[in-house]
Amino acid sequence: MQKYQINKVAIVGVGLIGGSIGLALRKNLPSVIVTGVGRNVDRLKLAKRKKCINNFTTDLKEGVKDADVIIICVPVELTAKFIISVLPYVKKDAIIIDVASVKTEIIKKVRQKIFIERKKKNLHFIGCHPLAGLEKSGFEYAKEDLFENSVCVICYDKTLCSKEAAKKIKFLWETIGAKVVYLDAQKHDKILALTSHMLHLISYVLTKQINSKKEYLKFTAGAYKDMTRISASNPDMWAQICYINRKFIKKCLKDFIKLVNNVLKRLDNYTQLRKFLNSAYKLKVK
Repeated sequence: MQKYQINKVAIVGVGLIGGSIGLALRKNLPSVIVTGVGRNVDRLKLAKRKKCINNFTTDLKEGVKDADVIIICVPVELTAKFIISVLPYVKKDAIIIDVASVKTEIIKKVRQKIFIERKKKNLHFIGCHPLAGLEKSGFEYAKEDLFENSVCVICYDKTLCSKEAAKKIKFLWETIGAKVVYLDAQKHDKILALTSHMLHLISYVLTKQINSKKEYLKFTAGAYKDMTRISASNPDMWAQICYINRKFIKKCLKDFIKLVNNVLKRLDNYTQLRKFLNSAYKLKVK
């Protein structure tokens, strides 16, 4: 793996993902100075105490002005706003990345502003999505190994960044343990609608159905825990993600409903039911 020089990183939003990136950078690239940028001084102090960051500020300009890499780790509906907000303050050749779970809408919102700023100081923007996380939120749950053996999607767009900038960000993610995969933004959103976003909605639906019958809960075990664990995730965050990516999620849900209806019909025919379950079993264990 080719190494790249990164001296200073600014993390805007030191939560679970931002805090975990900070911990991982400080472990794997100890020479890098990590600055946390946020609104709550008390929480930033605690994040520093946990060693998620080297220092912190509540001033966005101060936090990003000297950074080689600026990582936007705010809620998905605020991501585009913060990308645009840092543009006037970053230095020449700085690289801005985000970690949001949806990409097309964000890139669409920031593209024109980035074009303008790139002409002035050759900055770079790269949409990223580390496929790692927990149902918890906040830096309190940050882990230095959160990204180890995970996939990080990079949505490389040659109109928004150089090849060298993309290679530097690939190096950053690989250094903290992730395997990098390149996808265009639309393909990312289409795939994640099926492999993540729809699954969270289904988990919320199952929780709603089962937990509404309180007297049944004492009879739940492993299957219930496995299927509903992610419904303990932040509902505001998932409402934002699913609303923004609703175009692809609606298609996935319609296909899912067709499969459920297929199973409903097969419940009256043991052979057909077993055939369906067996086909799914083979897809899982092959």
